Amino acid sequence: MLNFKFSALSAIYAANVLDGGRTIDEVPTYLQDDVKNVLGSAKNSTSTDGDTSAQA
Repeated sequence: MLNFKFSALSAIYAANVLDGGRTIDEVPTYLQDDVKNVLGSAKNSTSTDGDTSAQA
């Protein structure tokens, strides 16, 4: 679950980065931090596969 506010434009750019349409460097500079936050949250929320072997 995303627990921070972000613009729709940031979400669109993040989705575009996730599907390979753009790289983070191609995102406008003023949106890069928000897009990175969205991508970080998406990465954290999808890593619930139950694999605890990497945790120490």
